[in-house]
Amino acid sequence: MQLRIRLTLALGAIGLITSLAVAVAVRGSLVKEEETRFQNRVNTSVGDVRRAIERRAASDQAALERACLVEPIVERALTAAKARDDLSKLSPGDADLARLEVAAAQARAMAAAGGPSMAAVLGADELWIVDDRDGFVFAAPTVARASIGARDAVRLRLAHDKEVAVRLGAFAAIVARCQREERGERVDVTALRKLDPAFFDRLADEVRGVRILAPDATPRPDEIVQKFTLPTAPSPDAGASSAPLELAVGIPATALASAIARIDQVIVVATLVSILFGAAVGFAVARRLVSPLGRLASEARKVAEGTAAPVEVRGSDEVADLSIAFNGMLESLEATRRQLHAAERVAAWREAARRIAHEIKNPLAPIRASIETLRRLRGREDPAFDGYFDEATKTVLQEVRRVTMIVDEFSRYARIAPPRPAAVDPVEVAKHVVGLFANVAEEDPVREGDPTPRLSLGVSPCGTLRADREQLVQVLVNLVKNALEATRPKDAKPTGHVRVEVEPAGPEAVRFVVRDDGAGVEDALVPRLFEPYATAKQGGTGLGLAIAQRIAVEHGGAITYARAATGGAVFRLILPRRGPQEEIMPEGVTPRPRPSV
Repeated sequence: MQLRIRLTLALGAIGLITSLAVAVAVRGSLVKEEETRFQNRVNTSVGDVRRAIERRAASDQAALERACLVEPIVERALTAAKARDDLSKLSPGDADLARLEVAAAQARAMAAAGGPSMAAVLGADELWIVDDRDGFVFAAPTVARASIGARDAVRLRLAHDKEVAVRLGAFAAIVARCQREERGERVDVTALRKLDPAFFDRLADEVRGVRILAPDATPRPDEIVQKFTLPTAPSPDAGASSAPLELAVGIPATALASAIARIDQVIVVATLVSILFGAAVGFAVARRLVSPLGRLASEARKVAEGTAAPVEVRGSDEVADLSIAFNGMLESLEATRRQLHAAERVAAWREAARRIAHEIKNPLAPIRASIETLRRLRGREDPAFDGYFDEATKTVLQEVRRVTMIVDEFSRYARIAPPRPAAVDPVEVAKHVVGLFANVAEEDPVREGDPTPRLSLGVSPCGTLRADREQLVQVLVNLVKNALEATRPKDAKPTGHVRVEVEPAGPEAVRFVVRDDGAGVEDALVPRLFEPYATAKQGGTGLGLAIAQRIAVEHGGAITYARAATGGAVFRLILPRRGPQEEIMPEGVTPRPRPSV
């Protein structure tokens, strides 16, 4: 309380002396002149704001045009556009169809994944990349990811209309457009910067001393406001208006009050006395406050680094109370930091445990089925026991080795090892995976009189391909397991069928297909189907398909989902025969596959 009293008395004395020194006689004319000058400043600020918006529009357009020429995301979209055109010219049996499908899927996925990052680099709120032929969307904002892969005539019209830079629609925005063309194929890139409060705040930083008000903003009581309009064109969205956009510039009236105060200070004879008195008071306060507060500020800057030390407490006033509170805060921060480190370690172990549990569940199913079959054959002294024993134990040992490998890999912070490619027979791999689940499928017999087996295999001669056999088995095991679970009887629905197919996909690729006649994937989940933790299964972790997608991409291939004509699910895994390339996509960067084929 002592410090507060001293400051109040000192400031009160300064104000009293200043007030007594005001010269009222000459104040009126000078104030009127200052008001005229202030109004001119308001008019100038409105022009500065208008020009700042125009410069921002020109800057956005120039930045987008440069990005169109050098940005890899636009290059990927153009590659996808050319692949779409080439695909439209091929027949279903053409040898290049599968290769172009893979190239188109990868290019579209990389364009879609890179769209938000390109928007962030440009500082845009929305970025759309569409095919100039039919408006096919290659990249869209995060809130409109479901539009990717669809044809959007509205975005195509927006990209073509280059008359006005400011658009009205769902929101007012500055629109920049560019077009990239190669080999007769064009992609249109449209960047939108919202005219929202955040944009106006950044604009106010450029035009100092003003506040830009949106059409629905309420002026402050202490602001002088002047409105202006911007010419706009309606957005292609339905119901958009073409009325001019009305904005307002607000300048605090405190600026005028400050100017008047400066006039008062100039004409006050006692100004020098006030300055000297204020200096004396400031000197006295500084001696009492600056030293301890400086020590507090120095230690406070070290808090983020964790090197702050308690300060010495002197006296019994508010500065001493502040020092005591600061020391107590340091103790609380240290305790919180220890708790946070412990929580981070627990979270890391939980994540590792989730991944290990998910991957180990897959080989446990065939191990359990093999052992249970051995026990049944042994219990009834079946003559087939000896013949099945060798096959079952081989299966168990193979799956135990897989479990060991999975645990070893996840012990390295749950990272999937890079592919170790070798020559692999895809038909043999498919037969092996189907054999692992043969006994599991027999436990859920199909409806009586149905000649179709629960789990079937169809193969065509495919030759060999270079791949990591264990990772390929891991992907197929996950797909088959999901299909069997999706076709189990439920709510009086009979047991469904699962079919695994292996076939050449042209001369340079092999296609694995796992199809079922279950309920299929929910429409709301399809855009996020291959993202980590995206699952609709009770108790599912949502890691299986994400891991499968990453393995496919690291092998240079792709995995896609489509809804079957009967309503079930169809997963297609396409792998190039040449195997994984040397350059593997960085950790955590997995392109989104297309939702249909």
